[in-house]
Amino acid sequence: MRQSRIAWKFLLAVAACALATLAGCKPRQAAPPPSGNLPEPPLDRQIEQKLDPLTERDVELYLKVMRAAAERVKNPAPGDQKVLEDARKIIASRSSGRIPTLNDVNTLERANLVAISMDQIVAQEMKLDARTYRGIVEAIEAVVPNPAIAPPANAAAPAPDHALTPLEKRLKDVDAANRKFLAPYREEIQKLIAIVRDPANLPDPAHNPH
Repeated sequence: MRQSRIAWKFLLAVAACALATLAGCKPRQAAPPPSGNLPEPPLDRQIEQKLDPLTERDVELYLKVMRAAAERVKNPAPGDQKVLEDARKIIASRSSGRIPTLNDVNTLERANLVAISMDQIVAQEMKLDARTYRGIVEAIEAVVPNPAIAPPANAAAPAPDHALTPLEKRLKDVDAANRKFLAPYREEIQKLIAIVRDPANLPDPAHNPH
């Protein structure tokens, strides 16, 4: 399942590279590292995940968005269906050597959202702050992962091979608090994730509904 998502993201990268090649763009050269030791950015700027323990309000917001997203995945709007069908055609056209257009790349990006991140679309339509919502999502799904790709419940986490950084320690502590806090909601969250994040929603070029 995880490979399906990786393959889809790889396709987007391939399309973007093809566009860059078509436009005659040269790869960017990495800037030389600055001299001297620069201070690290604040922890909340090093990661999207919310670094404070989740609140009741956070969970209510997440569930509100995910419930609406799951319903929309199960009963897709005509516009969502069209995006997925257009993406399927774009993917299928790769075999002919066709160079993707900018419109193709935009279509693939939108289809990726429709297929496995419908909640991001719903959150945008609700006019929620995107970074705040993603921070809540990251915090929740870090401890209640997609049941289709989660490791077995009895699998032990690998021991770190280095002293924890301040960010890693903060994440470890907040994850432990969130895991306990989310226990009453875990079953519903996993059901919603299984619908909204299902890689099977991604357009399959081998499937032609017509």
